[in-house]
Amino acid sequence: MAIFLSVLSVACAIGAAVSLLRYDSKHFDLLVLSSVIFLSAAIPSFEVDASLEELKSINHRLINVQTGIEKLQAH
Repeated sequence: MAIFLSVLSVACAIGAAVSLLRYDSKHFDLLVLSSVIFLSAAIPSFEVDASLEELKSINHRLINVQTGIEKLQAH
């Protein structure tokens, strides 16, 4: 989802540039605003993805610790 929003933000920014240069700034402000909104919506998604990866890593390490403790208790 974050990548889609980032691509959408870039597309709006390109549309704004084309609007500014070719169509006498028609809808330029709307395109810039849309680009900023999509980009601001994408940034927290990237942070959530990174947090999920970190939580998966912590979970994997905890499973390893639990397995080690179970092996020690078996002896």
